[in-house]
Amino acid sequence: MRIVCPGISLFIGLVLFHYSASLPVSPVPPLLNKLLKDQNVTLGFILKGLQGPPGTAGQNGMSGSPGPMGPMGLKGDPGMPGMPGPPGMPGSPGLQGPPGFDGMPGAPGMPGPAGMPGGSGMPGPPGPPGLTGPPGPAGPTPIRYNGTVKCEEDTAWLRCNEYKHISIISAFWGRRNFGLCTEHTGNLKYDKYCPTSPLFTTKVKDTCEGTTMCEIKCTKFFFHDQSCLDVYKYLEVYYKCIEVINGHEVVNEDNLLNANFLG
Repeated sequence: MRIVCPGISLFIGLVLFHYSASLPVSPVPPLLNKLLKDQNVTLGFILKGLQGPPGTAGQNGMSGSPGPMGPMGLKGDPGMPGMPGPPGMPGSPGLQGPPGFDGMPGAPGMPGPAGMPGGSGMPGPPGPPGLTGPPGPAGPTPIRYNGTVKCEEDTAWLRCNEYKHISIISAFWGRRNFGLCTEHTGNLKYDKYCPTSPLFTTKVKDTCEGTTMCEIKCTKFFFHDQSCLDVYKYLEVYYKCIEVINGHEVVNEDNLLNANFLG
């Protein structure tokens, strides 16, 4: 079959040239058709030629140089949000804001325990005199004792007759009568109650008890008085003159009230 190939190839070339030149295309010529049948080949086999086995693959060529950068593509859709990052460092504190409005008052708390009782207060001033009661039965004639009232800064003198001695009955240094000794100089008060003290009575007794005559300075210094320093005070003293006979005290008409009040 390979021996007749050159002649057949030449013949086929002429036939193809003649075939391609003729228009319109006609069926295969009888001579060519007979030749194809005798050689048991097809027209496609003749035109294509014998096809040998595929050769081995050649080596890969060298990579070409990169081409120029293409134009920027269109903006794509936004991607999915990423995972949250770690928290940042705390910032510095901001400026202090204005004070808020006062809140509503809270509910009242439970009452606390009762406190200790307080100390006694100062005695109040004397109240107004009460209504006059019915007269009582006549009593024995009282013995009226000597007495005197002297304002602060004055001097009180207590006297008894010869051979008789002073016996102090009572002494009051302070203020309980707002109508006595109201005129004075300075800022002292005469309308404020100030009680006396047993120490003041003792001071009067130490000065006058058992004497025929004694002198009492009506001052805070004399009485060592540190109470009610803003009150204008007075001294009110009652005493009797006594005579002792055979160890017994004798009270006689010398103890009639001496007109020595504010005199």
